[in-house]
Amino acid sequence: MIELRSPGGDRGVLSLEGAQLLSWQSGGSEQLYHSALSQPAPGRAVRGGVPVCFPQFSDRGPLQKHGFARVKRWDLVEASGDRVRLALPAASAPAGWSHPFSLVLDASIGDGWLELQLETANTGSQSFDFTAALHTYLAVADVRLARVEGLRGCSYEDALDGMRLKREEQQAVCFAGELDRVYCQSPASLHLDAPGLPGRRIVQTGFVDTVVWNPGPAKAASLGDMPPEDWLRMVCIEAAVAAAPIRLAPGQAWRGSS
Repeated sequence: MIELRSPGGDRGVLSLEGAQLLSWQSGGSEQLYHSALSQPAPGRAVRGGVPVCFPQFSDRGPLQKHGFARVKRWDLVEASGDRVRLALPAASAPAGWSHPFSLVLDASIGDGWLELQLETANTGSQSFDFTAALHTYLAVADVRLARVEGLRGCSYEDALDGMRLKREEQQAVCFAGELDRVYCQSPASLHLDAPGLPGRRIVQTGFVDTVVWNPGPAKAASLGDMPPEDWLRMVCIEAAVAAAPIRLAPGQAWRGSS
């Protein structure tokens, strides 16, 4: 485990397994959800925190769901109290991925904020496509009272309705049960209002889409690595490149942050 600390006492904890942020404590409160039934282990992502999805988001491609980066051990490159840099060894890529690449995660913390920056580069001689996400699980006291503001007018793919493309007409996205959407070309700044915790502003750059997900009671009961009642305690608001892949030419790099 690697610890980050801000001058004012905010604290983050990352695991080298998957370069996964597991905890972010700010203002005396835990900001991230982490299932008590899921702990870091080689080859397995934790249910919670911020898993790194690369080079494939969900099942949108031939690789394992959400790609291989989240289940591989990363190397510590640099740590300086409020900043950490991790790199995924290129040799850790599975046989199904034949493209030379580099992948780096920078984590920085300050008083009242935390930023993750993901950067990949094509180090080979052929172009490749990828999708990616920072699969952020945010803690809430009761998701049925939570509101995500800033997505009105956006088009979204509804995974609960055969990926039909729809338009968000509501002022705020609310949660009565399962919800699984990819908002395409989403705004750079969103707001999460959840009673019991201060309002949270979510800012992203480079990532052009936003995934909003909650499993609802039925799916949460089937997951196995999450207490069934915990669907009430979390909401995923994920900076993503999901609706359309990015193509990287040889020597080209891409960077996204949230």
